[in-house]
Amino acid sequence: MIIHVVYMSFGFDISSSRSRSSSSSSSSNTQQLFMFGGAGAGAPTEDDPEQMAAMQKMAGAMGMSVEEYQLGMRARTNMEESINTLRVVGGNEAKGVTVERDGNSPPKHLKVTVTDDGKALGKVALEKEIISALKQANELSKKGREDAQAGMMQFISSEMKRMGA
Repeated sequence: MIIHVVYMSFGFDISSSRSRSSSSSSSSNTQQLFMFGGAGAGAPTEDDPEQMAAMQKMAGAMGMSVEEYQLGMRARTNMEESINTLRVVGGNEAKGVTVERDGNSPPKHLKVTVTDDGKALGKVALEKEIISALKQANELSKKGREDAQAGMMQFISSEMKRMGA
């Protein structure tokens, strides 16, 4: 018998300097962090003069050109996708305890698996194994986030060189 525990975090929508939390009765809430004040994939394009004017104003407020601002938004979107799709596993299958999670902190995807072997360890040993697996998965997730951030910086650097900046 295998026991699965899945944890989904409550979402936080952070825009400008204010934050507000929102909860929902559904089992899958999301977390969005709007770095650069943009909305990611829904960012304004050159086709809408009003949105372009707003983008120019936001870019100017940050001391950036519109191209640099758009690059920052693309880089953030790429990094978020990398973190969201990251899957790391901690624990020991031989002992019957594994933890799978994504790269978010707190995780959007967290799966704790306890097999019959894990249950056979007894309460105290099982608790120790679960804690150990959670810590191991957390460290791997942290490393994955750091790698995603380094990848974002490398992407920005190579794109800035390509842009001639």
